[in-house]
Parts: sequence; C-alpha cells; structure tokens
Amino acid sequence: MYVHSTRVRTSDRSVGDSSILAEEMLAWLRQIEGFEGMLMIAREDTVIGFTFWRDEEIAERHRAARMEFIQRLTSVVKVEIEETAGYDVTFASLNDSLSELRSAS
Repeated sequence: MYVHSTRVRTSDRSVGDSSILAEEMLAWLRQIEGFEGMLMIAREDTVIGFTFWRDEEIAERHRAARMEFIQRLTSVVKVEIEETAGYDVTFASLNDSLSELRSAS
C-alpha cells in the first residue's frame, strides 16, 4: 500500500470548504484503477489530503493526471499547494468507524 499526501494552505477558507473539495476529488479518483481510498484532515489554515493506492507504481502512473486535477481544483478555490510527498504504508490499525466517516461537518 502506498500513500500520497498533498498539503495546501487555505488562508481564510473555512474548514468546511475542504469537505466540498474532497467530495469532488473522490468522485474522480474512484475511476482510477488501483485507487484504494482517501483521507482529508484540516485545521484553520491547512488541509492535508492522503490518497491510498494499491502500490507506488500505480500511484506514479497516474501522478501527472492527479496533479493536474489538483492544480485545477486549487486554482478555483484559491488555495496554495505547499507540499506533496509519497510514503509506503508500513503499519495500519484502523477501527471500522473510520471507514464510515464521511465528513466532520
């Protein structure tokens, strides 16, 4: 399992706006082979999105399209991408209730 993270500065955007962005991204990402899931966390001025992929090869194969999509979305909502990074998942223990979580708002 591979995870790609994208951190954006939201400035004066509300935390609730990140849920709208996440829903748009999720609808698009679900169409990509090897996409396993998504998690978005937020605080007052920062949102970090994590996308989960079957493996790094699949994530990298779709990287250019993902980044183009993210650039388009972030330009519409006027936020700034601060960092993107990839990670191998080395351990996970998640309760079932997390998979049922859709939005904190």
